[in-house]
Amino acid sequence: MPVIRVTCPEKALTAEQKEKLAPLLIDAVMRQEVDPVTDEARMATFIAFNEIPQQNCFPGNNPFWLVEGFTAAGFFTQTRRDAAQTAITKAFISVLGDDGSSMEMSGVRISPAYLQRLYTLLIEIPEGSWGACGGPLSALEIGHLIGSDKDPTRWSELKENTAKLTAARPS
Repeated sequence: MPVIRVTCPEKALTAEQKEKLAPLLIDAVMRQEVDPVTDEARMATFIAFNEIPQQNCFPGNNPFWLVEGFTAAGFFTQTRRDAAQTAITKAFISVLGDDGSSMEMSGVRISPAYLQRLYTLLIEIPEGSWGACGGPLSALEIGHLIGSDKDPTRWSELKENTAKLTAARPS
């Protein structure tokens, strides 16, 4: 049940683009918690678009997008982080389109070029620090609520990751 926040300058996205982007971003991040994404999982996830007045955005008139996906620790492995990053990028291309532009930056080709200004942060909340439904929830409780426990492989991975994170916590 991630929380997703998209920060961008005012008018960097139209209302229609936000409406199309929201479910794609929810699925991009949520799919790493439960696959297939269930209706319960979608309903437990919210997304907020945080628009900043143009006079508070630098440099100048270049649009940018900062996508922050907050999740309970334990759900992600590096492979899942990579998959979420890729899916977020594909969501933006799906909504904003591929204008055929490209650029090279430090030997890496970026296409479309506007992706140079798309930043994604996957923020994993430490076990014992996620709260919802009026109280604290562990990653395993969240997994049960959204249906991760229905996939034995996924559930085993979540239990193993959560145990490691809990054991490594100082208190």
